[in-house]
Amino acid sequence: MKPGKLSGIFFAILAICLCLNSNAIAASRDMDDVLIAKELKALSASINSLAKQLETQTGSARKDNTLRKLDIAIAYLNFRSRRIEMFERDLQSARTNRNRLDDVMEQFQREDDSLSQTFDPNQRDSMQRAREELSFRTQTVKARLSRMDEEIILLENRIMEMQSQIDSVESFVEKNLEF
Repeated sequence: MKPGKLSGIFFAILAICLCLNSNAIAASRDMDDVLIAKELKALSASINSLAKQLETQTGSARKDNTLRKLDIAIAYLNFRSRRIEMFERDLQSARTNRNRLDDVMEQFQREDDSLSQTFDPNQRDSMQRAREELSFRTQTVKARLSRMDEEIILLENRIMEMQSQIDSVESFVEKNLEF
């Protein structure tokens, strides 16, 4: 064969090989593109799944956090309620004691009224000492009455303050129990 024909055949074979090779390369590229597209699709689905799981866990964590807050709020309500009951008992006791002191003051007043009737004019010194003693006792009871009134006012204010705290915590509990 002639060298020109041989080179033509060589170039023809080379061209055929190149065409086949480029078709193979193109086919390979198409397959790579398809694989890449499938991998990207799978990766996208995995990311979406992870995002949904994260959102679910975040919602669950928020609910858990709210439930812990509710538990604490309920424990606080129980504690405050018992404290209010204790203060109400103290208030009732203070009012009872104050009423007793009022009775003592009335008794002192009756005693003072009867002093002038009991003693005759000759026992003026004895009557004066009895009145001074009664006056001292009256002043002592009045001072104690004043302290009792202050104590009652403090207890009433404390109870009202604690009740308002309970009301605000109760509204938090009621609002969050609706979720």
